[in-house]
Amino acid sequence: MENYQYKTTKRTIYGMDLTVPGPYEIYINDIVARKDYGTGMHNTFIEINPYVLKSGTYQFTLKLLPMPSEAAKGGIQPSTIDFLKVAVSSYEKTGTKEQPQSYEKIKLYPITKINKPVPFYEVKGEFTVDLPYELEGWSNGQDLSKMDKDELEKKVLAFYEKIKNSLNKGNVELFNQFNSQRTAETYIFNYTPPQEITKIEDENINDLKNCKDRMAPIEDYSLKIYGNGKLVKLERNLRTELYGVEKNIAGMNALIRKGKVKGYKEFPTLIYLPEGSNDFVIIRK
Repeated sequence: MENYQYKTTKRTIYGMDLTVPGPYEIYINDIVARKDYGTGMHNTFIEINPYVLKSGTYQFTLKLLPMPSEAAKGGIQPSTIDFLKVAVSSYEKTGTKEQPQSYEKIKLYPITKINKPVPFYEVKGEFTVDLPYELEGWSNGQDLSKMDKDELEKKVLAFYEKIKNSLNKGNVELFNQFNSQRTAETYIFNYTPPQEITKIEDENINDLKNCKDRMAPIEDYSLKIYGNGKLVKLERNLRTELYGVEKNIAGMNALIRKGKVKGYKEFPTLIYLPEGSNDFVIIRK
């Protein structure tokens, strides 16, 4: 990282700038960036940088879902759509401080009105980013969509179990080994100053050590393939309570640590299979 050379002095962070009136899913470059099934209004900025590898034009899909009160009335109501706003924005990041004055809305996407309830509502669009770096990421990954799904699920589950069991024994080295490329690329797309890296890594190691004897069983999950067939993960299915905390955890990663008293922490683990390899690698959260 200390020797990484960016192409320019630009340090741009791009993001989906959203106002969403209800539960939603957002996909960037065919990768799930967030699934939030909480009700009410969501005002959020979801970074794009983790989900693209270089400058170019990409696609997104926002899927709005009905709130429980709307589901009883046949779906998302026409009046709900009036509150939906979707844009791509950016800001420049210098050192450790963000510069709010550089914040800019790049593109606002049109929202088509509806005249009757619908089971879901989608906004799709393209965006273009200009980045001072180019990452390998999952670009050389195998197309997992061509594999037998049952065999793929067994292989992915075995990888998850290996990591879970290692963390449960207090061994963080194996997780860090599989996670090393993701970590290095995260420092690059976040423009992390070299002097901050040691502190970040110490904090991460201390957090991982808290996994000893606290990793939850890998259960109640579904296999999900993203990134045009090159990325895969195990996502939790619909549940409203986990370890004493009421929350819809559908879409969360299957790798979870129990809290000391109650609650939990998710370890997002998006993996790929490099060409010519039989071993998965963690490439993003």
